[in-house]
Parts: sequence; structure tokens; C-alpha cells
Amino acid sequence: MTDGWGWPKSDRLAGTPLSDTSDRGTRRAGDRAQDRAQDRAQDRERRAQERLAAAEQRSESRIAQRDALTQERERAREARRIEEAARHEARLNAPPTNDVEALKISKRRRSGALARSGEETKKERDTRSYKTIVDPARIRTLADRGASLSGLAAAFGITVEEVKAALAESATT
Repeated sequence: MTDGWGWPKSDRLAGTPLSDTSDRGTRRAGDRAQDRAQDRAQDRERRAQERLAAAEQRSESRIAQRDALTQERERAREARRIEEAARHEARLNAPPTNDVEALKISKRRRSGALARSGEETKKERDTRSYKTIVDPARIRTLADRGASLSGLAAAFGITVEEVKAALAESATT
């Protein structure tokens, strides 16, 4: 005799588990499900560890790359400093081609808005109305320092004979 599903009928009541077979099969399926769950948990943990290790490795790689770039920039800065110092030294040691260049070399280079605009920062003063006081003591002091008679005459706006007379006058006093 069979039930409606094609299984042999038994005297047991429907819905009661078979002690030998169904209990073992249920435990096996449960064990397998538990094993799969443990495997999934282990895989999740392994993947999490891999992601963490990859993130740490990327972070260390970025830090190393930043350090290398910083060192490279510092080397470039130092090379520019050395090159600028060498250019400055060569410019100072080079013989001037004219008086304007010698004046530029002797003075510090301007920076700022006026230098960039191209305008001349030094303006010529109008000295036409200036009067130089002719003092025989000043003339004598400048002559003692090595000024020539013609240079003194031009500086004070007098003739060479007047400079000679002033020097003779200061010598007697």
C-alpha cells in the first residue's frame, strides 16, 4: 500500500518523525548549514582583513610617495639656490661694460611694483637753484682727502684760481 504520494504506508502516525532516519538527516542538514554559515563568516572576516591590509598598504604607499616628492622639491630648491648664488657671484665678478651696468651691479636689485612697471625709481633732482657755500675750511678738507683743484672748482661753482686762493688763505690761518 502507498500513500497519495507514492510512499509505502506505515502504521505510524503522520507527522511523527522517524527516529532513525529523519533525525540523522535533519542533523546532517543542520550541520551542513552550520558549516556553510561558519565558512561564510570566515570568508567575510578574511575579506575584511584583506581590505584592511590593502587600505594600509595604499596609505603607506601614499605617504612614501609624498615623502619622495617632498625630498625632490627640496633638492630642486637647493639646486636653484646654488645656481642663483653662482649667477650672482659671476655677475659681481664680471667686469662692467659701462658705468650704468657697474652702478646696477653695485646696488641691490629692485623688486616690487615700480620695478615691474619699468618706471625709473630714481628721479633726477632739480639742483639749479642750489647754492654751495664756499667755505675755505671745507675746500681744504676735501683737498686733503685727494680732491683735485678742477674738481673742487666744479663742485663749488668757482674758478680754479679762486680754489687756489681759498687753499692759500686757509693755510695761513
